[in-house]
Amino acid sequence: MSVATLRARMGVTAAFLTAGLAVTMTPAMTATAVATPVHAAKTTTHHAASRAAARHARRAAHRARIMHHHNRLVSKVMHEARKQKGKPYSYGAAGPHAFDCSGLVMYVFQHSVHRSLPHNAAQQYHSLQHIKRRHLRRGDLVFTDNGYISHVGIYAGHHHWWVAPQTGERVHKQRIYHAHFLYARVLVIHKHKHKHHHRKHHH
Repeated sequence: MSVATLRARMGVTAAFLTAGLAVTMTPAMTATAVATPVHAAKTTTHHAASRAAARHARRAAHRARIMHHHNRLVSKVMHEARKQKGKPYSYGAAGPHAFDCSGLVMYVFQHSVHRSLPHNAAQQYHSLQHIKRRHLRRGDLVFTDNGYISHVGIYAGHHHWWVAPQTGERVHKQRIYHAHFLYARVLVIHKHKHKHHHRKHHH
């Protein structure tokens, strides 16, 4: 075999090896190119999930702060109502030594949470947010409904209310006895801070 022939055969072999290497390397290079956007997508999804979790945590913390503040206000209302226990009923009275029903409500909210209400049960009901019985909670107002509103008390929980009942009786907490009621909320939970709108008293 001549030297020229040997060199020719070696050239052919080298060409085949080079082609094989190219075929072998191409899938690996393609896989690397595809892997890059997949990794980026996973990273983006992870960051989005983290941001969503952070937003949820902030909202939960905000709700917890609002409820804590609301519960403090309710506790103040209940404390002020208890302080009036034993004081006599007197028609048209609004404290501090005697009360009628709407006068007790007006006095308690004014002196506990600085919320002004009318000195009239019907006006109190119509000036507030109306609620259903299933949503009733401590600090809400309960009104007798005989076709018209004639009486009001402060809901104390467990189907009891603080009330100035009638002539000859004294302020006390008693079981709610009446069958027909309307309900309204003074301490409305707001997501954002707001200013209370104070109403004039009507005596």
